[in-house]
Amino acid sequence: MTVTRTDVTFPLSHPDSFNRYTLTYTASAPLRCAITYTIAGETHTEDFFLDAGEDRHFSSYIDAYLRHETATAALTLAVRTIDRDEAIFALGDLTLDIAPVLAETTYFFENDRYRVGVELCWGGGLSYLADKSCPVPGLENLLNCYDTGRLVQQSYYGTSQPPYECGEFMGNRWCYNPVQGGDRGNHKSKLIETCVGEGEVYVKCRPRDWGHDGGTTYAYMENWYRLDGDCVVVDNRFTDYSGWTHPHNTQEVPAFYTVSYLGHYHWYDGDQPWTGAPLSCKSDLPFWPTDWPYCTFHLREENTETWSAFTDDAGYGLGLFTPDVRRVLAGRHAYDGSMDPRAASCGYIAPTIQMPIRCFEPITYRYLLTAGDLDTIRTRFAARRDEVSNEVFAKAREAQK
Repeated sequence: MTVTRTDVTFPLSHPDSFNRYTLTYTASAPLRCAITYTIAGETHTEDFFLDAGEDRHFSSYIDAYLRHETATAALTLAVRTIDRDEAIFALGDLTLDIAPVLAETTYFFENDRYRVGVELCWGGGLSYLADKSCPVPGLENLLNCYDTGRLVQQSYYGTSQPPYECGEFMGNRWCYNPVQGGDRGNHKSKLIETCVGEGEVYVKCRPRDWGHDGGTTYAYMENWYRLDGDCVVVDNRFTDYSGWTHPHNTQEVPAFYTVSYLGHYHWYDGDQPWTGAPLSCKSDLPFWPTDWPYCTFHLREENTETWSAFTDDAGYGLGLFTPDVRRVLAGRHAYDGSMDPRAASCGYIAPTIQMPIRCFEPITYRYLLTAGDLDTIRTRFAARRDEVSNEVFAKAREAQK
């Protein structure tokens, strides 16, 4: 059938309880949909987005999934276009079922080296990384998880022009900013789908809009986490369905937060990558928004050694490697040397790329994490440097020349 910018509504009749809905469909263009159902006699409506394509599949938990609630009746399904006057849509099947809910909102997986925690209630960002070979007594979780903004997570920046209504943060007007964990008011992003396996986890969420206290976004974020020996390998995918035109902006790929105890920042600043040349270090980084120039590290075009790390005084720490970036932001907030992952103090790293969000065109990239002393971190990343290519970043840099 033909759908337009006005809802086409399908009546539903499903008497059984459910906490997940699954569609098979064909669509000639991306679509915005809404499903209406009841929970304990109250009516709820939640919207979702479908990609274009033939014989596609979409699945989502209901909003109240992590609260262990179930819907008791499905009432309607509404479909409309996003960025065009009309499109063709065919609904193949709609399945409503009960998906098991994990007992804890943090899902842990591990191997002989690491125990990693995925924060399901905060969009599936990483909230926990423990190194089983850590030489520091009392140091367990290397990541800071003070609030929804402090995970290792996806974060992107888009438009500040109408029809978008800007938010506010730290006294500043704030652009469209999908953040995996949630928003500035600590409202949680919605968990859409999960799949767990041996040593790996898939998670999909609908992120919040950081500058709005309670605002959501027209976007999905997906992560594939897996343990590969001494490294944590993370694949990322972000798709925006707003239909807006976004400008070139600085994208964090990813945003990464450590405990304050790891207070020394290390990176390679030369033109002879992967040769063992000396690293650079700063041990006095301030809070990054207050001193951008001092907290911004530009890498040379020929420098492919684009990892960096925070360590303690003895050189033990956690490294992050995002290939194909040429600038990194790093800083410390309220530095006090705390090992507490819930402390307000933290360290921050964000490899960045200048590129726009393009609606309906996914941004995909990979990064690696590893813990150890600096020589060990460097050796592990060097061994995997040819396994990771973030072509989308190289294309974005080429487009700006």
